[in-house]
Amino acid sequence: MKKYLKKSCFLRFIKCPTSAYFGWQGYTSKNGDDEFLAFLSEEGQAVGRAAHRLFAEGQHVGYKQPELACAQTRDLLQCENAVLFEGCLIAGQFLARPDVLIRKGDQLYLVEVKSKLGNLADHRASKMLFNCYGDIRAAWKDYVHDLAFQCQVAKRAFPNLEIIPWLLLPEQQSPATKDEISSQDEPSTTDQIAIQERREQSVLKFFNASKAVTHVSASVAQTMDKMRQVWESEERPVSPLRYQCRNCEFRLGNGRNKSDGFHECWGALAEPDPHIFDLNQLYALKQQDNKQKLLADQKIQDGTTSLYSISVSELHGEHSNRQAIQLRNQLQGQEWIASELAEEINNLQWPICFLDFETTMAAVPKHKGIRPYETLPFQFSAHVLHENGQYEHREWLNTIDRISTWPFVRALMKELDATGSVLVYTDYENRILKESLEFLSRFGNESRIERSWIFDLLNSGRILDQHEWVHRYYWAPLMGGKTSIKKVLPAVWTNNKTLHNHTAFREYFERVDGRILNPYETLLSIVLNGKEVSVREGCGAMQVYREMIHGEGAKCAESKKALAGLLREYCKLDTASQWIIFEHWKEQLGLAPAKSQMLDTSISNDPKSAFH
Repeated sequence: MKKYLKKSCFLRFIKCPTSAYFGWQGYTSKNGDDEFLAFLSEEGQAVGRAAHRLFAEGQHVGYKQPELACAQTRDLLQCENAVLFEGCLIAGQFLARPDVLIRKGDQLYLVEVKSKLGNLADHRASKMLFNCYGDIRAAWKDYVHDLAFQCQVAKRAFPNLEIIPWLLLPEQQSPATKDEISSQDEPSTTDQIAIQERREQSVLKFFNASKAVTHVSASVAQTMDKMRQVWESEERPVSPLRYQCRNCEFRLGNGRNKSDGFHECWGALAEPDPHIFDLNQLYALKQQDNKQKLLADQKIQDGTTSLYSISVSELHGEHSNRQAIQLRNQLQGQEWIASELAEEINNLQWPICFLDFETTMAAVPKHKGIRPYETLPFQFSAHVLHENGQYEHREWLNTIDRISTWPFVRALMKELDATGSVLVYTDYENRILKESLEFLSRFGNESRIERSWIFDLLNSGRILDQHEWVHRYYWAPLMGGKTSIKKVLPAVWTNNKTLHNHTAFREYFERVDGRILNPYETLLSIVLNGKEVSVREGCGAMQVYREMIHGEGAKCAESKKALAGLLREYCKLDTASQWIIFEHWKEQLGLAPAKSQMLDTSISNDPKSAFH
């Protein structure tokens, strides 16, 4: 089968020609295992289905084979009024498959459907796609280049037609209507009046992208031709090595896997362990004689990519203290903990609560009044620790199809009653509480009690961020330059045997082939419709929640129970992880850990109980 240059090739090429080469050669990309990219793909499919319902008499180009699909597209576009889904355009070595093609006389509208959030008010003021300097905003560059590439192919394929590019996006301020929600599973219609009503009510809106595409069209055309020449040469292009390579999709195993594209490109410079890329906030360091250039690029140019090639004297800026701590202690291979952390712990109000939320969002909302990507909390876990060592686990999980924010807040009010300091990890829980406050404000006086409670909690000083404590007071060798809980937990857990015997934590201790597992690796999985399903990070939790509410869980009670079990165990471990880290700190600081004893409490998880 003949191969063509597609937009995925182009988007790689403009960032790094070598990366495009690895893609052409079929090198393994880590993007295939990225849960967040999987989530975005799922949202893209949902937006695509919703978009098709906004066009009358749309015809699908069914062929997958490019030449056949192109022939069908050309045949259908002979009609001067045609709407095509997934049409195929070929011009020389280039191929594009626009989401929607609309021919009206001598004009060909090319509509690209994306799941990225748009804002009509900003777009009308030319502030969405463009920055204040008149250039394309960084957040929109890939989308504009994607559309510009397809427009170039269309122009070369149909030189006698005027190509007009549009984006079709979820709009930030457009709430879902009852009719849009209820009609998502209904068949499409060719009735023009019904279609117009759908467009007016839809959360998806049209954004004319002609100005942005024109802005980049000349450079895009030049880059396409350069890419074609490189592709035809069949030789691997040599791209400059630089800091941006840190995030190369072909960098597997942190750059120390000799079978990956990154190592092939970097050679010996990929091998140092620890690597310069392991330094915390490396991007913030600039060269001493040129503050516009990165220190990392200078080190790479000099051929010194070991972490230890950076000296303390080269550190500067707001992250320099943290970087110096890492450099000193990484070299010595020892844990570091500041004595000031003891004061933070001693100032806590008991009983303390380790708290974690799980949330969901959707480009095309499932409930009336919800805006695209509006965050809805659906679960929390709370480990409550008393000063005498007694503890209890409290939790809540929404298991029915509804907007979960209000019952979530009511359940949280109940379970945090009579607790003191609330420990979270990062500012995420604060943000969700603020968004919940905004959501409840839509109900006026009816939600006064809940809004007052959230406001008081946010302004009480009771909520404390353990991640901030890590950043200021703690470092361990296995953390490297990372401070996320998924990095801190295994760094603590692996080297503290006392924690393995703790009554609340022993269920997470497991050793395989002599290696102590990260507690998240011990979480169980289930088989659903022949596919293994597990929850070990936030995007996975969101996807399993959707499956429980709108997928297999909505059809089968046993499936719902199994999926709910995965969610409960994951969220429970999130707050157990906070507590594990906390106990480790107490031990290292010489703060006598209290004898732990589980309280015999019965906590209701009935979602309906939150209303009483």
